[in-house]
Amino acid sequence: MTSLNDEMSEVEAGITGIRTRLKEEIPRLFEFDVVVGNVTYNPNTNSVSVTVEPGSEANAQLSRKLGDVRTRTNGAMEFEFDATSGSGDE
Repeated sequence: MTSLNDEMSEVEAGITGIRTRLKEEIPRLFEFDVVVGNVTYNPNTNSVSVTVEPGSEANAQLSRKLGDVRTRTNGAMEFEFDATSGSGDE
């Protein structure tokens, strides 16, 4: 029988793994520089929220991509992913 401390350690390790993976993969979704900010697990909804902000090179990259149009990036985007258990083969 596992103790509560052991189970909590397993949960924390899982959440840490999810944070690390999201911080690596989220920037690949964008064609411009972004920074992943907060990654928060919400046990009430069993979901993970991720805050993404434009990086320091975002304006220049977007400007070049759009044909040297002046661009301005303000604020942040937030994404919420449902957490599921299992292998994902469902």
